Amino acid sequence: MKKLKNKHIIIITAFLLFLIALITVPFDLLEATDVKDYSDTAKFFAGEYKAKHRAAHSILYGLLLSPYVKIVDSFFLIKFASVFWLILIIISVYYISKGDRRTLLLIILSPVVWFMAPWLSPVPIVSLLFLWAYYFLDRFEKIGRAGYVIYAGLLVGLASAFWDSALYFSFIFLIAFFYNKKFYSVWIFLVAIVVGLIPRLVVDQIFFGFALYGILKNFFALLSFALYGGVYSPIYHVFGLWGYMIILLFTPFYFYVLYKREKFVRYKSVMIFLTISFIFILLNPHIRMIMILMPIMAVLMGRELNNIQYKRQLIIFFILSILIIIPYIIQSNYETNARTFEKALIKFPDLEFHEQFKGELIKEDLEEIGKEYKNEIFVVGNKRDYYKELAHFYWGNDIKEFISIEDYLLYLNDSPTIATQRIKSNADSRFRTEMWIEVGLRKNSNDNTNYETITHAISLDENIDLPDFKFVKKYRSLSIFERM
Repeated sequence: MKKLKNKHIIIITAFLLFLIALITVPFDLLEATDVKDYSDTAKFFAGEYKAKHRAAHSILYGLLLSPYVKIVDSFFLIKFASVFWLILIIISVYYISKGDRRTLLLIILSPVVWFMAPWLSPVPIVSLLFLWAYYFLDRFEKIGRAGYVIYAGLLVGLASAFWDSALYFSFIFLIAFFYNKKFYSVWIFLVAIVVGLIPRLVVDQIFFGFALYGILKNFFALLSFALYGGVYSPIYHVFGLWGYMIILLFTPFYFYVLYKREKFVRYKSVMIFLTISFIFILLNPHIRMIMILMPIMAVLMGRELNNIQYKRQLIIFFILSILIIIPYIIQSNYETNARTFEKALIKFPDLEFHEQFKGELIKEDLEEIGKEYKNEIFVVGNKRDYYKELAHFYWGNDIKEFISIEDYLLYLNDSPTIATQRIKSNADSRFRTEMWIEVGLRKNSNDNTNYETITHAISLDENIDLPDFKFVKKYRSLSIFERM
């Protein structure tokens, strides 16, 4: 049988990736970490979001996707956003490896590629930008041309504009590739990063009135979480042994070959980058973070693995990739409590499968509510972010707006403060002063909602935690309450 040509392998892979994205939760998006943050930002800028928006991450990626939501009045097109970037990653790895078939198969069969296929996230585009940043920095090390530093810095800066965590990886780039370089090249790289960040700075200035809003918010949020567990909760989730084992499972087994002395020295800068980055990932282990490193790993492994190591790695990758797509295939027909591979491992054997999707029930209920209560504003409870669930699933125009129960309670209590956390020194009693920094969240001071006119509430629970609201009607999934 004649071997498939490399271009045919790429085409078949692209088709299969699109197919996985298409069939996973066919009526909506895969519900996974941060997905709704980006999808709802896109919906918000498309003018289809019936609520005030609260984004925990950079809004630039959602803004980029918003025209595709507007075109079809649904999330259908942006379901394939990650697939588009993954295909560009595969083509880029193939180009950088100079058409090497081994490297091509390593990146195509990488389980994290299939893991990310239906997952709406800026991580794949960040991975693509980091891959080319590595390529240009590698060229800089070999040739010494300053232009390559500028290209790399611009790409890293743009990656940081799309995804908050990329900014921290950019400093790892700086350490790994410039620790032994002349100081002027460091400044060139830093200035280029800032220039690459300009799209985000401009967007934040336009919508928040402060160019550094998103960057500082993310930094202080991380600081607050690290010290106190966040402004909402005093408990910071510590990842157990399972989390680290799963990360190691997705890390190429034979990558250890690159740590042999002669190979490590040959790829010293990029190996320092990969090593420090991996340690950084272990501080907050999520499978999707491995996607940042995988294309670079594939390039190096394609060059250095012997035939036996290469074949064994492909077998490991293939088996893992098959296991990863099983939960996605299941979700074409069933809702499950194990939406992704690692959740299936953790929840086994307590797996649940339901023929009726909760999201479909919510959509049907909202359509009925919209017909019965036209142009109404609804308080949504009982959790503070339940309003986001309804705003995500609702595509009609009959309901005017969904309001968070948290905002309504702030109105009732006549207090705009949601939460605060004070970071302070602990001076010896012999000293007169000490220093403190306060991080907080408050309701938007420009909020012009007339809360007095709100007469109805929706709850995803059987009750509503609001005074003076009585039960009116139960739908399939939602309940309506009326102010007495």
